[in-house]
Amino acid sequence: MDALDKMKQETELLCRFLELADVREFIYDIEADELENFRYGKERKVFFKGTLDEWAEDYKKRVSEAGAEQFREFYLALKNGLESFGHQYEYKGLYRIVKGATMQDEDGRRRVYGVLLTGQFQKRKEVPFQRASDKDPVLNLLNKKAILEYAQQKCEMKDGTVTYLVILDLDHFKMINDSFGHLFGDEVLVTVTDIVNKVVGDHGMVGRIGGDELLIVTKDVNDKAELRPILREIRMTVEETYRGKMHDMELTCSMGAVAYPTHVGSFKEGMDLADKMLYLAKEKGRNRYLIYTPELHENLVPSIGSGETRVAQTFPLAFDKIGIVQFMMEDYLRKGTSSNEAAFQNVGKAFGLSEILIVYEQGRNGFRWTPEETAHGEEDLKFIPLTERFYANFDANHIYVLDGLFALKEDQKELKDKLEARGVESALFYKLSNGSINEGYVMYAKKVLRQKWSEYELLALSTIAKIFEMSIYH
Repeated sequence: MDALDKMKQETELLCRFLELADVREFIYDIEADELENFRYGKERKVFFKGTLDEWAEDYKKRVSEAGAEQFREFYLALKNGLESFGHQYEYKGLYRIVKGATMQDEDGRRRVYGVLLTGQFQKRKEVPFQRASDKDPVLNLLNKKAILEYAQQKCEMKDGTVTYLVILDLDHFKMINDSFGHLFGDEVLVTVTDIVNKVVGDHGMVGRIGGDELLIVTKDVNDKAELRPILREIRMTVEETYRGKMHDMELTCSMGAVAYPTHVGSFKEGMDLADKMLYLAKEKGRNRYLIYTPELHENLVPSIGSGETRVAQTFPLAFDKIGIVQFMMEDYLRKGTSSNEAAFQNVGKAFGLSEILIVYEQGRNGFRWTPEETAHGEEDLKFIPLTERFYANFDANHIYVLDGLFALKEDQKELKDKLEARGVESALFYKLSNGSINEGYVMYAKKVLRQKWSEYELLALSTIAKIFEMSIYH
């Protein structure tokens, strides 16, 4: 594996961790023997900070006897810095899924980055709709009539619980049928159905509503934080199952989801909106899921119940803070189907930035995005002198964070004046390097005074900058 492939793999893994921003994160510095376990969010809460053995001694008291061996394997994975690992164990009557990977900084220092997902054990209940007439003749799930009947009954119960309606569709499935035949297509559907059934488990019912379209009706899934890991696991497992097995074709899936009764007033409206979110997911590049969120999507879909068919709908391209990372990895870096202008316009809008400035000496060029325009020019090369004094501000991860101009010292007056002249109140810088040579930076700026850039913003925006760095140096 060459350096580029290794970097892509590490970045893709980090992107997956970013998608789990609604759960706890841990970072273990192997050389310093320091573990930090904290939660993402506006208010970062640190649950533990200390040595690995101190944490393990206290933590293992709450791990069940049945989960002790899995916990020990998790502990050893941290201690030994395994390249990647994943475990599940019982903790205080709950289950915990842990995934992690070890990365090495330029100075050779190794750190383990990972996430912890907590959930409740569910007792398997008797599955309704056991009649032979309820089953799909090919797949191990309910047919269209049965799953729609079940979904409608679930929505009409009005018991105060939330039900998510999720429509799943395989991307480019017709091409697979045309290229490999319908028998192979049926085998694909059986495999994908098994994946979906296994991941959903006791958290819902699954049925077939069309050729390669499935409907997932959730139960005991209370919010998006609990739904995301389910949809994410389906998406990634489908992709990984068929990666590299069909020549230059890839099998992926797209999903659209909506919460009833949170955002819709009837079962019909729920199905309509879930269908529109599926179409929007395909418009945004496929191989992704979208959960309807009014502040992100209400202006992107026609009014609910309008009767419009999805074939006739056209949605503008838009991204949320999670989708944009995957877009940069797939469309911008791997496929090369997006320009700098289009990519950073979407980044700026997703994170509510007032400006993105990219300066790199190799190209003797500056690129600047603002909500009003996109511009190129050498004048941006002179905005901040690329001196050793400037580069000294960056940490080992190539990041320099300014939560506010008040953080600048007296000897940084020139930088403060330049930022003030552009109306910048807070900024996040990422250093661009070609090997050991510093050659520029990416600046993300806001015109609002911030108390602190969030952990998710730091990770996501620095990852996006790293993806850009990979694109210009490889």
